[in-house]
Amino acid sequence: MKTMQWLKENWLQVVILAVPLIVIAAAWDRFPDKVAVHWGGDGIPNRWENKAKGLLYVPLLNIAVAILLGWIPSLDPRLRRDPDASERSIAAIGVFRMATTLLMAAGSLVIATEALGYHFNILRAGMNLVLLFFIVMGNYFGSIRPNYFIGIRTPWTLESDEVWRATHRITGRILVFGSLLFLGLQFVVKLSYVMPCFLGFIVASMAWSVGYSYWLYRSVGASRQPPR
Repeated sequence: MKTMQWLKENWLQVVILAVPLIVIAAAWDRFPDKVAVHWGGDGIPNRWENKAKGLLYVPLLNIAVAILLGWIPSLDPRLRRDPDASERSIAAIGVFRMATTLLMAAGSLVIATEALGYHFNILRAGMNLVLLFFIVMGNYFGSIRPNYFIGIRTPWTLESDEVWRATHRITGRILVFGSLLFLGLQFVVKLSYVMPCFLGFIVASMAWSVGYSYWLYRSVGASRQPPR
């Protein structure tokens, strides 16, 4: 009974996880013995793996990540002890879980498609997938409540709910607007320039959020309440 209820609630996630495996199984005999799994900035493959590892690693990892993200609400003590305040947070984690599943499933299909000889601009496809992922993630970032698994977990955000909320709300906006900017820039600037700049933007955003959480904690005189 519990299994049926779980499948009813998570059927879309199960379908998305299964699609790459079904596609790979159906076309298994058509794949070469070696498949490309990594591409350089010029779009040329620079790393290959044997067929089994190259095609199955990401889909199987996707299943493991989905299971882990699904366990977070029951594993995290802060989410368990404050169910009312955590309702939106659990919903946001569910969105992250689905977005991560979609991103990794799409990546699996990209690798399989290339291995079958259907070539396209794989760097642009990958870049767009990642940008869309960060747009979704940033949009829900502010809904996450304090926990020990997902988010900007600094000593100052975990110490103060006020600092946690403000840090995630502003960082989420930065991720959304920055990703939208790069989504447009990739069509007017060489992709080989956009990709490292976007990586730098993500690193800078995370570094800024750490510094901001410290500054806000000190400036607002946040009460030092123990983690719940």
